Formats: sequence, structure tokens, C-alpha cells
Amino acid sequence: MLFGGCLSTDTTISLRQDGSGTVELVYLIDRQAWETGVFDESDAARPVPVSRRDFDRAVLQVEGLRLRSHRIVRDDDLVTVTARITFADVDSLRAFLGADLLDVRLSESDGHWRQVIAAGRGDPRAQELARSLEGYEMRFLLTPPRPVVSGSAGAVAGAATASFAVSLSDIVTAADPILWEVRW
Repeated sequence: MLFGGCLSTDTTISLRQDGSGTVELVYLIDRQAWETGVFDESDAARPVPVSRRDFDRAVLQVEGLRLRSHRIVRDDDLVTVTARITFADVDSLRAFLGADLLDVRLSESDGHWRQVIAAGRGDPRAQELARSLEGYEMRFLLTPPRPVVSGSAGAVAGAATASFAVSLSDIVTAADPILWEVRW
């Protein structure tokens, strides 16, 4: 999913041993982009769900999801959209985040999270687009059922959580896939 140069995201996932948990999505949208209608509910091509109705529709498409809360806060520079969603199991989480992008394995003693953040089909020559996306990023925080043992960037052994961040400019220019892996 590619967003224009007007959006940063925070995705926080709490995963329990039985595969259930919560996802909190926070979109930080430039106020100017918001006011120009880029995220208007009547625009079917908007890049992400923003309204309560958008999120209600999204969770109804996947069995095992439930929208727990939704909030939009406007200030001088930003519009912050926050949605908290519960998932009943790993399958519903994968369906929501993209089944082909996420692999989660749980066992009694350990677990593994592997998420494709970007497919890596970006064009390294897309410098103009990359410059327009500078300052915008996607951030992820995972709280697995056990302490983190290892992982790619952002994972710290023994920590209760693992984090990962990538700039949108890196996503559009990445020739290779950008992956996030965590083991616990």
C-alpha cells in the first residue's frame, strides 16, 4: 500500500498466546491534505480507511475482527485518526493486515512473526517521489506473548516488545523486499 506524501502510520499489535489480540492503527495526516479532500469519505480511491464507517466496513469483511474504538482529532497541523481493533485469532489478523504479507507461527514454547512491509518493486531512480515523502514513515510495535529472543531491525533480545520503522521514501525506492521478523 502506498500513501502520498501526507501520511505517517503507527501500527501497534499485542498478540496473546492463543493467537488473539489487538491492533491499534494511528494515522498522522497533514491537515492540508485532509482539507483538500484526499481522505474524504466520498472518495473511493482514498489510500486508507479513516471514518468510523470505513473501519466498520473493514472489520465486517473479516470474521473474528471487532472495532473497539475510533477517534479523529484535528489540530493546527495534523489530523490524527486512531482505530483499535481486536482479532480473535491469527487468521483474522492475517486477513486484515494482508494474508500474503504476514506469517505468524505460535507454539507452546516460542513464536515467529514475519511481515513484508514493502514488496521491493520500488524504483531506485524515483528520487523526486522519495524527496516528497521525506519525513513520513511507517512505524510498527509488536508485543508478543513472550519476551523477544531475536529479530531483524528493532528487535531486542529479552525485551517485551519489538519495533520497526521505515521511511516512505525508502519504501518507494527499495529494489528488494523490506521484511520485519521477530522471534520469541
